[in-house]
Amino acid sequence: MTLETKTKLLPETLAVVHDLVKINADSRDTFLELADATANASVAIMFRELADERNRNVAELESLVKFNQQTPDETASVAATYHRILIGLRSALGAGTATMLNEAESAEDKIQNKYEEVLKHEPGLAVSDILHRQYSAVRAAHQRVRAIRDAHRRAS
Repeated sequence: MTLETKTKLLPETLAVVHDLVKINADSRDTFLELADATANASVAIMFRELADERNRNVAELESLVKFNQQTPDETASVAATYHRILIGLRSALGAGTATMLNEAESAEDKIQNKYEEVLKHEPGLAVSDILHRQYSAVRAAHQRVRAIRDAHRRAS
């Protein structure tokens, strides 16, 4: 049995970390697209803050990949690319802040579900402390987006 450490991750763990790099990069890019697509300055600021948070997640996860002599890959997934194109189209067609908040909440569902799946199926990873901390931040961001979206609905 090989002892797994952060600088000597098992192939299965590295695959999980690679997946989380991608989904965090997708989330970051989506938040940036949403920030550009909304006319509401305070919502745009929140989206940029969340993009910065996801960028920190990407950097932390990429450092684990690099420690293990691999090259991180931030190539956007096809689904995320399509989602960002859809956001751009909706924005061009005049979709408002409510639509952008709905898109953000939908994207947050995906990343939160991914972290939950990883933590449920891989509870004893050498990187569990990092993943649990990132998951907590993802969950808090999801709740923040949902609260802003719901408040915006009530105000409309």
